[in-house]
Parts: sequence; structure tokens; C-alpha cells
Amino acid sequence: MAEIRLISNLSGVLYYIDTPLLDFEIKDRELIKAIDLSDGKLFPWELAEFGISYTNINEFFKRRTMKEGCMFYREHLEAIGMKKFDFDRYIQINNGNNNLDHYWVKFDGFGAKSYQELCS
Repeated sequence: MAEIRLISNLSGVLYYIDTPLLDFEIKDRELIKAIDLSDGKLFPWELAEFGISYTNINEFFKRRTMKEGCMFYREHLEAIGMKKFDFDRYIQINNGNNNLDHYWVKFDGFGAKSYQELCS
């Protein structure tokens, strides 16, 4: 059965290295807060090209996760402490980072609090 990759409830500040870009909150699969903190500068392409919306934020994070069924997928989930896939939790555990670029999310009360901490 295919995993659902829709953000249900998630809030934080999207950063590019140490530059805050977007303060956002998603509740019940609806974008209820989106404050542009950088006048659109340094936005990931989904947001820069198509605008800030629930769908585009969700697509940005979908691109940052390991795909179901790929090699060592179950081992990867176990290594990060997940018995089954939970999209919101997955994003929190890795601070929305995929190690291929410098975007990440700072969450209140969870995970890395600075880019330096994220990288160490």
C-alpha cells in the first residue's frame, strides 16, 4: 500500500543556511500561516516558481524524502526511529533537510536550532 505523503500538522521556519525564508503553519492539511521573511529571496524553486501554497510546500518536502520501496528504505526508517512512515514526523526528524542543498526547518522545541547544529 502506498504511503500518504501529505503534511497534516506542521509548523516552523524554513531557512536557507542561516537566512530565515518562511514562517509557516499547516493545520489539518491546510496552510493557515505563511509569512515571507525574505521578500521571496532564496526560496526553493517550488515556492519561487509557483508561489506559497499548501500544495507547493508539500511538494517541496516530498522531494526531500526517501521514496517508498527504494533500497534500504525500511532500514533507513528504523535508523531514524520510525517503525512506519509518518510524513510530518519524517520532516521533523531530519529538520526538513536532505543534505543536497542548504534548506532546513527550525521547529519550536524539536531538532536543530541552527545551521551549525544541523551540520554537526
